[in-house]
Amino acid sequence: MESLIGRSFDVMAVKEQHRKRITFLVSAVICILICAVVFYLLFHWFINRQYDSYEVVQAVSVKNGSSQNYVSYADGVIRYGRDGVTTVDNKGTSLWSGSYDMVNPKIDTCQSSAVIADIGGKSLYVYKGDDTGTDFSVDYPIVQACVSRQGVIAVMWEESASNTIAIYNPFDQSNKLLAEIPTNVEDGYPVCMDLSPDGSSIAVSYLCVTSGAAQSRVTFYNFSEVGKNANCLVGAHNYNETVISEIRFLDEDNVCLFGEKGFYIWNNMKQPKAVAKKTFSETIKSAFCNEDVVGMILDAGEEKAQMILYDTEGKKKLSQKVDADYTSVQICEDEILLNSATKCVVYRTNGVKKFSKNLSSKISYFFPGQKTNRYFLIQDSKIKTIKLK
Repeated sequence: MESLIGRSFDVMAVKEQHRKRITFLVSAVICILICAVVFYLLFHWFINRQYDSYEVVQAVSVKNGSSQNYVSYADGVIRYGRDGVTTVDNKGTSLWSGSYDMVNPKIDTCQSSAVIADIGGKSLYVYKGDDTGTDFSVDYPIVQACVSRQGVIAVMWEESASNTIAIYNPFDQSNKLLAEIPTNVEDGYPVCMDLSPDGSSIAVSYLCVTSGAAQSRVTFYNFSEVGKNANCLVGAHNYNETVISEIRFLDEDNVCLFGEKGFYIWNNMKQPKAVAKKTFSETIKSAFCNEDVVGMILDAGEEKAQMILYDTEGKKKLSQKVDADYTSVQICEDEILLNSATKCVVYRTNGVKKFSKNLSSKISYFFPGQKTNRYFLIQDSKIKTIKLK
């Protein structure tokens, strides 16, 4: 038979084990909380860190720099002109290039694909990220060209009586023409269009003049089985006394229409539906967007402007005063880049001014880089890769 003394020792051992377990759990919880607080402070510091200087980590000299155009690209920047196109990454290495002969080249990109079209001419150059690119031509003068991420292009050309929009796969030798959409006279004159990233939809803005007032008619085309049952037309909307001058797909199924008074967001390109509308009494200086954000910069007077950001449902995310003296604005992920001829500024989408710098040399272009805190400065016929510090 177990003695009372033996039982008391067992109870004391159990209590000691319980005390140690409680002590361990409390210590573990405290350590987790401390780590969480430290992580939050470090994360908050990182996403709100501000920079006032930079260093040049790479510089590449280019010929005829003043006659060249530049755009931001997935792996660097694209430089193009009348006689050809080339890309440069942040190490100064040429990724791909192509030669052509154009009078008025204009470019459109989507991820790693690009199309350069000779506006007013009949030739195009198309690159889709995994080949040397291809030359392509149409029978009538080109008004606009867009590209999808897989290299499918939409070309708007001008005939004598009307315009036509055609969808091509220039890399498929057996079936290049995928669809052809003749414009209707009653719709008006086509002003702009955009092709969805997957190449399945197009939105087109037509200019109409009714009773002496200019207005826009926007039509939506879809090339899936749904669209094929209605000659690709799946929706249309009239904007009375408003001119839609630019169209941008945010992703495969959401598109933003920019007008002189505001912007309008539509989704579901198989059955298009308006989901957001924002109009402003102030003068719109600039507009920009990506897959998550639609931004407007409004004239606020006294050398200031108001930058307002919205989500894809039209809900305001940020309102921020910015300098009105800028010549270019763009958004890349969670950063907004502005520049003038002598100054470049980077804002985060949370409103923090990440970087601001006045430069002595003229700034032609200012682009984001692929790595954190890396950017491209185009100055004095040089492509510079800079790192903030």
